Amino acid sequence: MKLFPRQVKFVLMLFVLALTQAITAQTFRGGIAGTVQDSSGAVVPNAKISLTGTDTGYKRELESTSSGDYTFPDLPLGNYSIEVSSAGFASTKIDKIAVRPGQVYSLEIKLSVSTSSELIEVNAAAVSLDTVSSTNNAVVNEKAVENMPLNGRDFTQLIKIVPGYNGAGSLNGTRTNQNNYQIDGADNNDIWQNASAANQGGVGSIAGVTIPIDAIDQFTVQTQANAESGRNGGGLISLAIKSGTNRIHGTAYYFNRNEFFAARSPFLKDTDRKPALRNQQFGGSLGGPIIHDKLFYFVNYERQKYTIANSASATEPTTAYVAQATALLAAHGISVNPLSLSVITLWPQGNKNSGPAANGNFLDTTPQHGYSDNSIGKIDWTITPRQQLSARAFIGTGRQFATSSSTGPFISDYYQVAPDITQNFTVVHNWAVTNHISNQLLAGVGVFNQTFNDQNHSQNIPALGLNTGVTTPSLFGAPTITISSSTDFDQVGPTQPLGRKDYTGHLTDTMTWLKGKHQFRFGGEFRRNYMDLQYQRNVRGTFTFTGNASASVALPAGATSYAADTAPTQAVKGLADFLAGYVGSSSFTQGTLRRGIYNKAFDIFAQDTYTVLPSLTLNYGVRYTYNGPFTSNGVISGFRPGATNADAYGLEIVGQGLDSVYNSNKTNFAPRFGFSYQPAQKMVIRGTYGIYFDVPNWNGFFDNRPGNGGASGVQANPTGATPVLNLSRNLYQWQTGVNPFVGASIPAALGLSTVDPNFKTAYVQNFNLNTQYQISRNTMLQISYVGSLGRRLFRLRDINQARPGIGATTAALQPRRPFYTDTRLANRTTIAAINQMESKAASNYHSIQAMLRTSNYHGLTAQGSYTLGHAFDNVSGTRGFAPQDSTNIDGEYGSADFDVRQTFNGYIVYEVPKFTDHATYLTRGWQGNAFITAYTGTPFSAKLGSTDNSGTGELQDRLNQIGDPKAGLNRQLVRPAGATPYVQWYTGAAFQTAPAGTFGTTARNAYRGPGFATVDAAVVKNTYIHEGINLQLRAEMFNIFNRLNLANPSLSGSPTGSSFGRSTNTRSNSGAPGIGPGEPFNVQLAGKIIF
Repeated sequence: MKLFPRQVKFVLMLFVLALTQAITAQTFRGGIAGTVQDSSGAVVPNAKISLTGTDTGYKRELESTSSGDYTFPDLPLGNYSIEVSSAGFASTKIDKIAVRPGQVYSLEIKLSVSTSSELIEVNAAAVSLDTVSSTNNAVVNEKAVENMPLNGRDFTQLIKIVPGYNGAGSLNGTRTNQNNYQIDGADNNDIWQNASAANQGGVGSIAGVTIPIDAIDQFTVQTQANAESGRNGGGLISLAIKSGTNRIHGTAYYFNRNEFFAARSPFLKDTDRKPALRNQQFGGSLGGPIIHDKLFYFVNYERQKYTIANSASATEPTTAYVAQATALLAAHGISVNPLSLSVITLWPQGNKNSGPAANGNFLDTTPQHGYSDNSIGKIDWTITPRQQLSARAFIGTGRQFATSSSTGPFISDYYQVAPDITQNFTVVHNWAVTNHISNQLLAGVGVFNQTFNDQNHSQNIPALGLNTGVTTPSLFGAPTITISSSTDFDQVGPTQPLGRKDYTGHLTDTMTWLKGKHQFRFGGEFRRNYMDLQYQRNVRGTFTFTGNASASVALPAGATSYAADTAPTQAVKGLADFLAGYVGSSSFTQGTLRRGIYNKAFDIFAQDTYTVLPSLTLNYGVRYTYNGPFTSNGVISGFRPGATNADAYGLEIVGQGLDSVYNSNKTNFAPRFGFSYQPAQKMVIRGTYGIYFDVPNWNGFFDNRPGNGGASGVQANPTGATPVLNLSRNLYQWQTGVNPFVGASIPAALGLSTVDPNFKTAYVQNFNLNTQYQISRNTMLQISYVGSLGRRLFRLRDINQARPGIGATTAALQPRRPFYTDTRLANRTTIAAINQMESKAASNYHSIQAMLRTSNYHGLTAQGSYTLGHAFDNVSGTRGFAPQDSTNIDGEYGSADFDVRQTFNGYIVYEVPKFTDHATYLTRGWQGNAFITAYTGTPFSAKLGSTDNSGTGELQDRLNQIGDPKAGLNRQLVRPAGATPYVQWYTGAAFQTAPAGTFGTTARNAYRGPGFATVDAAVVKNTYIHEGINLQLRAEMFNIFNRLNLANPSLSGSPTGSSFGRSTNTRSNSGAPGIGPGEPFNVQLAGKIIF
């Protein structure tokens, strides 16, 4: 097979000729560029320009080109001064030039004629217009990063301040996983989710490990970028870690919050106490010189630990419940199964004095808890004035222990535990080859290792007599057992072994060449990904006891069924089934699911910044992207009916006739164009257009969770020497020591997973037109039109969906499936859903965005951004996203899941002027800070849930609307006695199930949830202790107005259900109770030593 077509080889040859090293993307550093002119506006060639780093003593010199232009690319972040001299002119020195990540500081230098030695000193503007780049670059500097009250001290909250970013996690209408994360230029992406590896949520949304806030120098989000930026179509989200300087500096800090100041959650029952909450973060940082002006170090360590008390009761099969169920069995002539008496020990006994056989009979006093240890070390070395080397390491370890769902189980043995190891390393070499040629080479490695399991997964189940065939200690633990339903008795064994280890190698190189009015940048990027995938769902087995089995299983002589009895509750009948050993349904995954998966990708680019006129700069370039196919050390396969090596199911194995599960796209050329025009001194007009190719998230291929019975991924198909089979057995009596799955039947219909052979690389067209206006030296206003068009986006579709009809049994569904009559397939009648990953989805987005920013204006640094926009698509993701009708994707078009019409985000850092010259310890050093977030609600659909009403096998049926869903509702909090409070957001009376065999008529995402608004504020007191040492005391108040931020209501299931249309939680409670944004008012106190 040819790896590349001729045209790609030609491009590669040209690239190699242009560069001896072809291997970056958008620089994570900054730069300074401009033109040297005289007072009349004529250019001054060959002017001597000297650059000095204020903090590190770093020095560089060069001369302006024949057109008067100069550039200092890829500079370490910090403050600089520039001195310019030329014969016949007075020397000019400009101070306080702030170099920020991803930004080129535009500095036009005017020289005055002078016959004497004279030095003119000027301060650079606090807020400058971007007259060089057309990239939208939002930067949060160190001052704002360290002083904003961030709930959970999580850097990812900083993304909110960027215009175009909404509360649902979308950036300019792109999917929430279409962003590229970097730390000091090194890849920080977890390719499984396409999310940030550092600060990714573990159990719920509390970060597993965290980048310490005190280690972050600056935070930047770049959108609409030039050809240097790639990997994803949304934006580049980059962290720059602090460096050492010639002055020893550092911090020591302690942050604490608990429930003392916390407002009571409005969704607690009247009888529930406010749960205890302890969250502590403490650590320190230190930076300084090893060799003055040459070698610097910076280190940081932070530990977070928290405990959150459990306030939810559980219901367990206690002695009283067992007595009722045993009596029921005895009344019908049925004995208790000895195996069941052994297995029931997996549940705890009740510990609440709430009466015999009562609901809520158990309260586990073991709190949810977690910790993380996070360390950063960095070395910066100025080898020569022309060469610099930087090396940085981040190592984070953590462990979280919490219930995996807001509905339980609430038994600590079966809380989910998630240990996490995240590491990120980078080495960067910068070399000023000549005055006008420079090069940056970067090598990075990222590691993400996270597993999920039950907290107690040491139970030797075969020793209890339940033989499921599991003999490997690493797979020990309770199977998933449900009695009646998970709302009657808590499940045991809800989390079976899951996890992955991701390794990413990242190599980039960029060369800059200043030639006349042109600044050329050439470069490339290479990534290699490896994943040890350990998603071993259902390897311990799943058992369900419904309470109805006695009507179908063979009963002992003289025994009778109790399934139709009306006196006992369904919970008691379910427990009776369990005690008798009457299994309603069970399943078990046979075969090896663990895989090692590999992938390679590379990009090359060429970019030119052309100063056409002093007032007009053009940015144009092209980027080529190649995302290689997957390879694996185990079986992965694709559906290829009729292929030479295809099996009876039409499956062909990679490496056994199939080259890869999809053909890689080799023509991914992405042009970029932008301009920056300055019609007046205080105004700049900028515009861009570009194509940005996307890297797919791997869980869409290997764990897509369709919900329709299809295989979960291309590694889970029933093919090969040891096919993966989800064996099932229903309605039988289990026995001690007997493996219930020996001889279990292969299901009458098996689902498959595949990738479209014509799968293409997704891309986004980004475009914008904006104007910046400098209101004053400290204040700038930007107004933009921003849009995006997503094409060839990834989606999941069942290509073997049954035609709608009456009946949802296997016998009824199978004849209505398209491949049922395909004579190329020997097993055609037993093939169920075939979930295919495709690149045929689309999106579009249009918005008006405004941003006002001020810096150091009488002690005020602030930014506010407002976005009015609308995002449309026909699917918003891959994992867990499935259409109602796979044959009518156009019927899915509507508002995107992440569509938010209006968003306002802002922050304020205000240094209060001194009150008086007396009692300075009390009257000076005060600061008031705030972080403001507000946005309208997100859309969702009205769905029937787990009932296959249409008879298609998809379980994605939507409802019909027959009335006003808001009729008669005040949407106020209702507090029923002894029950969970709720807000009725929509009424079920406005909906009904469609006629059997048809689809629901409501549109996708036709309904909106509650909006969100919160103001987090901080009062800070800085007190001088000794020369260079300050004590900072902080009180940070989250959701200061205690606004009730509701989670989206449940609009799934039967419209007559009691919970339909209700919101029963705050926005973040199930993911980060007491810590995440959206929770009730709370206070965090902190102390910090700054030196």
